[in-house]
Amino acid sequence: MSKRMGFAKKKEDIEKVVEEVERAHGHEEGHHHHEGHHHHHDVGDAIVALQTLIDALNTRTLGLEYKVASQGREIARIYKILSLIVEAMAAKEEEAKRKAILEALKELEEER
Repeated sequence: MSKRMGFAKKKEDIEKVVEEVERAHGHEEGHHHHEGHHHHHDVGDAIVALQTLIDALNTRTLGLEYKVASQGREIARIYKILSLIVEAMAAKEEEAKRKAILEALKELEEER
């Protein structure tokens, strides 16, 4: 089974990744010092680009989580209104019907 690495979230994590990549490719630098130097910059640039993408994904994820939570609250509100309407329809007495309808209207008019 292969070990799957998660996204690095902290600067220290990124630095560890850089060290591991440099260590893994260190033998190439000995044979091709000039190419290794460019390779080092390429790896560093790639890691910076990846960190930027991860930060952007984290920002989008937070935005989506907020939207999901907001929509969940709105769905719960709709169910509450529907239950009040059903309660009004099932009520035998006019006063109970009126109370449930007024409660549903109040919930509908409430701004969120």
